[in-house]
Amino acid sequence: MNGKEIIRPAIVLLIIAGVAAAALGAVQSITAEPIRLQEEQTRAASMKAVMPDASSFEQIEDAELTGSLTAVYKADNGGFVITTEPGGFGGAVNTMVGIDADGVITGLRVTKHAETPGLGAKSTDPSFYEQFTGMSGTLAVTKDGGEVVPITSSTITSRAVTSGANDALEWFAANGGAY
Repeated sequence: MNGKEIIRPAIVLLIIAGVAAAALGAVQSITAEPIRLQEEQTRAASMKAVMPDASSFEQIEDAELTGSLTAVYKADNGGFVITTEPGGFGGAVNTMVGIDADGVITGLRVTKHAETPGLGAKSTDPSFYEQFTGMSGTLAVTKDGGEVVPITSSTITSRAVTSGANDALEWFAANGGAY
């Protein structure tokens, strides 16, 4: 094999890789803003779902994020919306918890998960998450002596969602009056 037989295909491959990388970069820059806007709309809709009496939410940038907490938002009605990422069976189970000024859950939603379809994925069903509305204090699934009815064959996911709700309630108990 001589040098031309190696260099020419290498140059062609380099050009193809460069064009592909440029195209990928262009697609990413074009789609970044629409994706960001869609994520904001989804977050706003979820906040409204877990705190229906509020009309606006402002992130508390200096909130101390402990446990599985990822963000804290102050609602215009005096309540809070808190996002958490407790560990479930298939990874993080992103939850959003609304808590009113009295420390009572106004709503809970699972916003993202990698749980088993048909089992842990049922955490997004109203039949599961609506039971959290009206709860306060320290929560536990019924298998652990609490009031939260777990998803059949998916206790790990149910415990994860309950853990996220507990982290949010604990943050409120420690910090709610400070904001």
